[in-house]
Amino acid sequence: MASLKNRFEELIHMNWSDFVFLEHDKSASVDDGVLCSLIRICADTDDIAAAKLAFDRVDGLLETPLEIKVPKFYTRFINAKEIEPGTKQITAPEDTEKSQDSTYDPATAKLRETLQEMRAMPQDVIRMVRGYKKHIDEGKEAKRDPMVKSVIVANLLRNVQKGRYRAIELVFDQIDGKLTRTITLLGGDDVYVDDYTVLVAPANATKDESGYYIAENTLMTTAWLRGFANSQKGLEILAQGLDDER
Repeated sequence: MASLKNRFEELIHMNWSDFVFLEHDKSASVDDGVLCSLIRICADTDDIAAAKLAFDRVDGLLETPLEIKVPKFYTRFINAKEIEPGTKQITAPEDTEKSQDSTYDPATAKLRETLQEMRAMPQDVIRMVRGYKKHIDEGKEAKRDPMVKSVIVANLLRNVQKGRYRAIELVFDQIDGKLTRTITLLGGDDVYVDDYTVLVAPANATKDESGYYIAENTLMTTAWLRGFANSQKGLEILAQGLDDER
């Protein structure tokens, strides 16, 4: 037996008239009944949680970018008066931005792709899709027979127009991705070690506010990260940070 997810994907590619027929088909399976109920909620109500469930089940959960801020280690060269000559980095020529034709395929596009496509259309498309849907629901003839996924997205965008915060948040997440969660470990304070022996600072050094040359000690930073990762206490601190961000 096919999974609910696979069957759900089949249903969102249906035309709305076929969905309405399935919705009223007494011989339809229990699985189809469950999925039809979800689609109907997504198409007719302001229940954004149902719309999010549909996106999650069809397109998969969005990843939450995680940024962990850790202290960096720097060496401050107190007696250095100059820096080593560096090699100027040769940068590759910038690619000219080319306009790309839409690759949207109505036959295979899922919910997220459908949202991407519809957001570039005039706002009146929301009213038109919902109008066609209403005619079909009432058994009337409609000029067009929208697909289930278009009806779901149109209702989501209708809720955006009505100023529903959760709908706006869902659209932002689906288009731009989730916001980065930042965890700062040990206060994030950088560590500076003074070196009085070096007279010529390395090529990557820069001057601080006091006029001293400083450069990141990447080996020490890496060693600290390895020690933190292998420390039971470090893992507990990281887990606590994740809990605090929820």
